[in-house]
Amino acid sequence: MAATRFSHMSLAHAVLSGVVALAVIVLGFAATPARADDHEAMAGTWRVTSVDADGTLNDSDQVRRIVVVNQPNGDWTLLIDGNMLAKGTSSIDEAADPKTVDLTVTESSDGNNIGHIFKGIYELGEKTRRVCLARDSGERPTEFFSAAASGHMLVTYEKVEEE
Repeated sequence: MAATRFSHMSLAHAVLSGVVALAVIVLGFAATPARADDHEAMAGTWRVTSVDADGTLNDSDQVRRIVVVNQPNGDWTLLIDGNMLAKGTSSIDEAADPKTVDLTVTESSDGNNIGHIFKGIYELGEKTRRVCLARDSGERPTEFFSAAASGHMLVTYEKVEEE
Protein backbone atom coordinates (compact mmCIF):
# COMPACT_ATOMS: atom_id res chain seq x y z
CA MET A 1 0.00 0.00 0.00
CA ALA A 2 2.83 2.37 0.78
CA ALA A 3 4.31 1.71 -2.67
CA THR A 4 0.95 2.55 -4.29
CA ARG A 5 0.68 5.78 -2.32
CA PHE A 6 4.24 6.70 -3.35
CA SER A 7 3.55 6.14 -7.03
CA HIS A 8 0.33 8.18 -6.85
CA MET A 9 2.26 11.01 -5.17
CA SER A 10 4.99 10.79 -7.83
CA LEU A 11 2.36 10.84 -10.57
CA ALA A 12 0.61 13.82 -8.99
CA HIS A 13 3.93 15.64 -8.69
CA ALA A 14 4.77 14.88 -12.36
CA VAL A 15 1.36 16.11 -13.53
CA LEU A 16 1.66 19.28 -11.44
CA SER A 17 5.16 19.89 -12.80
CA GLY A 18 3.86 19.41 -16.34
CA VAL A 19 1.01 21.88 -15.77
CA VAL A 20 3.42 24.46 -14.34
CA ALA A 21 5.81 23.98 -17.28
CA LEU A 22 2.94 24.34 -19.76
CA ALA A 23 1.75 27.53 -18.03
CA VAL A 24 5.27 29.00 -18.24
CA ILE A 25 5.47 28.17 -21.94
CA VAL A 26 2.04 29.63 -22.70
CA LEU A 27 2.71 32.78 -20.69
CA GLY A 28 6.10 33.13 -22.37
CA PHE A 29 4.51 32.99 -25.81
CA ALA A 30 1.74 35.36 -24.75
CA ALA A 31 4.36 37.89 -23.67
CA THR A 32 6.13 37.65 -27.04
CA PRO A 33 4.58 40.00 -29.61
CA ALA A 34 3.07 38.14 -32.55
CA ARG A 35 4.38 39.05 -35.97
CA ALA A 36 3.92 37.80 -39.50
CA ASP A 37 7.62 37.20 -39.99
CA ASP A 38 10.98 38.66 -39.13
CA HIS A 39 11.29 40.54 -42.44
CA GLU A 40 8.16 42.47 -41.49
CA ALA A 41 9.45 43.01 -37.94
CA MET A 42 12.76 44.31 -39.30
CA ALA A 43 11.08 46.84 -41.59
CA GLY A 44 12.20 50.37 -40.81
CA THR A 45 15.43 52.19 -40.09
CA TRP A 46 18.15 50.70 -37.89
CA ARG A 47 21.26 52.58 -36.69
CA VAL A 48 24.53 50.70 -36.31
CA THR A 49 25.76 50.99 -32.71
CA SER A 50 28.85 48.80 -32.99
CA VAL A 51 30.85 46.71 -35.41
CA ASP A 52 33.21 43.99 -34.25
CA ALA A 53 35.30 42.83 -37.23
CA ASP A 54 37.83 40.05 -36.65
CA GLY A 55 37.81 40.74 -32.92
CA THR A 56 38.26 44.51 -33.21
CA LEU A 57 35.36 46.48 -31.75
CA ASN A 58 34.37 49.84 -33.20
CA ASP A 59 31.53 51.69 -31.46
CA SER A 60 32.63 55.21 -32.36
CA ASP A 61 30.45 58.11 -33.47
CA GLN A 62 31.52 57.36 -37.07
CA VAL A 63 29.96 53.91 -36.90
CA ARG A 64 26.75 55.42 -35.54
CA ARG A 65 26.44 57.47 -38.77
CA ILE A 66 25.60 54.24 -40.61
CA VAL A 67 21.98 53.13 -40.94
CA VAL A 68 20.22 50.37 -42.80
CA VAL A 69 16.67 50.78 -44.09
CA ASN A 70 14.82 47.47 -44.35
CA GLN A 71 11.70 46.84 -46.40
CA PRO A 72 9.09 44.21 -45.40
CA ASN A 73 9.97 42.19 -48.52
CA GLY A 74 13.62 41.79 -47.45
CA ASP A 75 15.12 44.58 -49.58
CA TRP A 76 17.64 46.77 -47.75
CA THR A 77 19.62 49.97 -48.28
CA LEU A 78 22.82 50.78 -46.37
CA LEU A 79 23.43 54.52 -45.87
CA ILE A 80 26.07 56.73 -44.29
CA ASP A 81 25.01 60.31 -43.59
CA GLY A 82 22.06 59.73 -45.95
CA ASN A 83 24.25 58.62 -48.87
CA MET A 84 23.73 55.15 -50.31
CA LEU A 85 26.63 52.74 -49.77
CA ALA A 86 24.90 49.58 -50.96
CA LYS A 87 21.52 48.03 -51.71
CA GLY A 88 20.40 44.47 -51.82
CA THR A 89 18.04 41.69 -50.90
CA SER A 90 17.92 39.29 -48.00
CA SER A 91 16.57 35.83 -47.39
CA ILE A 92 16.10 34.48 -43.89
CA ASP A 93 15.41 31.16 -42.21
CA GLU A 94 13.51 31.81 -38.99
CA ALA A 95 13.33 28.09 -38.21
CA ALA A 96 17.11 27.66 -38.04
CA ASP A 97 18.85 27.84 -34.68
CA PRO A 98 20.36 30.38 -34.69
CA LYS A 99 18.24 32.11 -37.33
CA THR A 100 20.09 32.57 -40.62
CA VAL A 101 20.30 35.37 -43.15
CA ASP A 102 21.83 35.65 -46.62
CA LEU A 103 22.45 39.21 -47.83
CA THR A 104 22.91 39.71 -51.58
CA VAL A 105 24.41 42.98 -52.81
CA THR A 106 22.58 44.26 -55.91
CA GLU A 107 24.05 47.78 -56.07
CA SER A 108 26.93 49.64 -54.44
CA SER A 109 28.28 53.16 -54.59
CA ASP A 110 31.76 51.95 -55.57
CA GLY A 111 30.66 49.05 -57.80
CA ASN A 112 32.21 46.45 -55.47
CA ASN A 113 30.55 43.30 -54.11
CA ILE A 114 27.65 43.36 -56.60
CA GLY A 115 26.24 39.84 -56.68
CA HIS A 116 28.16 38.88 -53.54
CA ILE A 117 26.23 36.90 -50.93
CA PHE A 118 27.14 37.41 -47.27
CA LYS A 119 26.07 34.46 -45.09
CA GLY A 120 25.16 35.12 -41.49
CA ILE A 121 23.03 34.60 -38.44
CA TYR A 122 20.75 37.10 -36.74
CA GLU A 123 18.94 37.80 -33.51
CA LEU A 124 15.99 40.18 -33.40
CA GLY A 125 14.51 42.08 -30.47
CA GLU A 126 11.88 44.80 -30.54
CA LYS A 127 14.40 47.67 -30.46
CA THR A 128 17.71 45.90 -31.10
CA ARG A 129 19.17 43.30 -33.40
CA ARG A 130 22.47 41.61 -34.03
CA VAL A 131 23.84 40.14 -37.22
CA CYS A 132 27.03 38.11 -37.46
CA LEU A 133 28.27 37.79 -41.04
CA ALA A 134 31.03 35.90 -42.79
CA ARG A 135 33.03 38.29 -44.90
CA ASP A 136 34.68 37.31 -48.17
CA SER A 137 32.47 34.24 -48.84
CA GLY A 138 33.51 32.54 -45.61
CA GLU A 139 31.53 29.90 -43.77
CA ARG A 140 28.37 31.02 -41.98
CA PRO A 141 29.04 31.88 -38.31
CA THR A 142 27.43 29.61 -35.74
CA GLU A 143 27.61 32.03 -32.81
CA PHE A 144 27.45 35.78 -32.21
CA PHE A 145 31.19 36.26 -31.86
CA SER A 146 33.96 37.74 -33.97
CA ALA A 147 37.41 36.46 -33.07
CA ALA A 148 40.69 37.71 -34.49
CA ALA A 149 41.26 36.43 -38.03
CA SER A 150 37.82 34.71 -38.05
CA GLY A 151 36.58 36.56 -41.12
CA HIS A 152 33.42 37.35 -39.15
CA MET A 153 31.80 40.69 -38.50
CA LEU A 154 29.31 41.19 -35.65
CA VAL A 155 27.06 44.22 -36.15
CA THR A 156 24.69 45.55 -33.48
CA TYR A 157 21.78 47.84 -34.39
CA GLU A 158 19.15 49.89 -32.59
CA LYS A 159 15.77 50.72 -34.07
CA VAL A 160 15.40 54.38 -35.09
CA GLU A 161 12.10 55.76 -33.88
CA GLU A 162 10.01 57.22 -36.68
CA GLU A 163 9.17 60.88 -36.16
